Amino acid sequence: MRIAAYIAFVLGLAGAIGLIAWHGFATVSLAMEALGAGVLLLPLIYAPHYFGAAASWSLNFPEGRRPAFVKVLRAIWIGIGVETLMPLGGLAAEVVKARLLIRDGTRPADAASLAVVDMTVQIVVLIFWALLGFSALIITGPNETLFWPITLGAGFLALAFGSMIYAQYSGLLVKLAQWGTRSLRSERWKGVADNAHHLDRTIRSIYARPWRVAAACAIRCTTRGLMAVEIWVAAALMGHAITASDAVMFIGVISVLRAAAFVVPGGLGVQEVAYTLMAPLVGLAPEIGLALSLASRARELMTGIPALLLWQVIEGRSLRRLMGRRGDELTSKLDPA
Repeated sequence: MRIAAYIAFVLGLAGAIGLIAWHGFATVSLAMEALGAGVLLLPLIYAPHYFGAAASWSLNFPEGRRPAFVKVLRAIWIGIGVETLMPLGGLAAEVVKARLLIRDGTRPADAASLAVVDMTVQIVVLIFWALLGFSALIITGPNETLFWPITLGAGFLALAFGSMIYAQYSGLLVKLAQWGTRSLRSERWKGVADNAHHLDRTIRSIYARPWRVAAACAIRCTTRGLMAVEIWVAAALMGHAITASDAVMFIGVISVLRAAAFVVPGGLGVQEVAYTLMAPLVGLAPEIGLALSLASRARELMTGIPALLLWQVIEGRSLRRLMGRRGDELTSKLDPA
């Protein structure tokens, strides 16, 4: 999967550069120049989404074991940076978020279960925005070129949602661990089975509070709308105003396509093609649609790169502490006195 992700990244980057070359570097750069310093507004427009995502996630923490909001916010910020800029970002982001929680003192079973439930919440949000985007696309006018990619993307989301719900409610993790214990007859697998039981109980306890899960979905659905506001503002600053419905169409459809192309970091190339194809539907030239995609990429870089740097600083500190403990242990063994 890692090799496939890197290959997909190279192909996606080549495709994006090819699109820019096809429509003319000068034409696309003129559109970006029209945006100018306005590109600095985009991270400010998007920023409340981090707080909304953190508030959404905080709702599902067990009572009395919720970490400080700033720690949840930091995990969300880094997780979104990983999701948008790294290979297999969606899956890697949940692992990173869980690891950051564990470092801050959250129980491993709690962190893992919260990551699993939050992933399900995000899929629900994607389905909601997919429905909005498809409805807006149908109203604007069907695009035969996008029909199959959108259909496949919607099918992928439905399959992912069904699989996540089945795995969480059927005790699939416990069954897999029990199978491993019987097959391998290993003490290590017995520990895995015990942890799987704990994880299963924790996930069920989260879903035992359905109103909190529903509220978490509602908050995420609402704050994700800031991505549509971002595109609407970028288009206006470029001098090519679009309607709110057009912005919803862009975000809804592209979110589905990026989710389906999860192997490609940030849907690189996929997003650019989609913007180029949908731009004429709202009265924009393809190169303007491409410039809107690049504006969105610029915001992802401005918010994502600092998050990844912070993540590396945190991991670097953990590594130094681990090496320090190993060094002390080695010293005590060599010099018992």
